[in-house]
Amino acid sequence: MKKYKYLLIIVCFGLLFWSYMIKKQRNQIKEAKSLPFYNVKVESVADGTYNSKCATSFYTVELDVTVADKKLTKIDVITNKGKGDDKVTAIADSMIAQNKSVVSIIDGAELASLAFISCVDSALKKGTDESKLSE
Repeated sequence: MKKYKYLLIIVCFGLLFWSYMIKKQRNQIKEAKSLPFYNVKVESVADGTYNSKCATSFYTVELDVTVADKKLTKIDVITNKGKGDDKVTAIADSMIAQNKSVVSIIDGAELASLAFISCVDSALKKGTDESKLSE
């Protein structure tokens, strides 16, 4: 009878932990959905270097994004911490090669990829005529 009692306790703790992890993941997905995405066309961005920061509960990134001659030329990662940080910087190479801020996300680092893309997009928005008018 004692074995069943301990087994029941272990199962209950396992279910509580599983429930906590599911809730945490759902909250992170909601947070990623709320990130700003502007889909800025690089051709509309003035030459220059633009800084942006993105901080979520699962990932923090700060970037300097450089545009020259209507092309995305450089993405310097200043801060890169959190879940998927070792994988997500590969997105920068894809952005530069495709000359756009919205690219495919990295498998295994989906949420961090969205935060990285949002951060680059926010930096590029600072160089558009629209943002200059609103400042």
